[in-house]
Amino acid sequence: MEVNQLKRRRKQKSEMIKEYKIKSLILKQKFKDHKKFKKQMLKYWEEGPDFEADYPNDDYYNDRLYKNDWPQAANWERPWIKYAASSIQQHLRIFAEHLGYQAIKLQKLWYQQYGKQDLHNWHVHDGSYSGAYYVEFDKKCPTTEFLYPDDPKKSFTVEVEEGDMIFFPCFLMHRSAINQSKKRKSIISWNTDFNNIQKQYLDNRPKIDRLKK
Repeated sequence: MEVNQLKRRRKQKSEMIKEYKIKSLILKQKFKDHKKFKKQMLKYWEEGPDFEADYPNDDYYNDRLYKNDWPQAANWERPWIKYAASSIQQHLRIFAEHLGYQAIKLQKLWYQQYGKQDLHNWHVHDGSYSGAYYVEFDKKCPTTEFLYPDDPKKSFTVEVEEGDMIFFPCFLMHRSAINQSKKRKSIISWNTDFNNIQKQYLDNRPKIDRLKK
């Protein structure tokens, strides 16, 4: 099939889709006792094994990481997980409650480290909400870059500093661009789902907004 035919078909399908724009939140907070946790977790990661992520070597992924344990993301017996998972989950629970849920279920938890010129290309996550805790972060390091859901040709970032956690919907296309800093960047990331809606939001509404055709 010719390129022009493909373009026409895509345009026709796009014209059939009606968009309803609603709000979707990205949240941010400081990780309590960050300095204490940073020192200990970096020690665990330095002493622990490096796991090579099973990514195809192609133009889509083309990822380069200094060190990570993504292949073990569902293993809750890792030493740093036993040390930090409970505190991380407490912070994630605050995010969930802010969004109107009673609790949160942590599905996967892993770390990634980036040296100079390392990157993690465009991708999405499983689950409901994901995020990043910036454990080791220099001002010249790239923060997470997102594509706007209603216009993927445009992107945006959230201003962060070391010790910050951001919490964002898993469907948002995002990446960690090439690290131009000479200093290493280290993050913790997660995939989560929610358990139950808070009772205060279960009542019937006297008025329901109707999105126009």
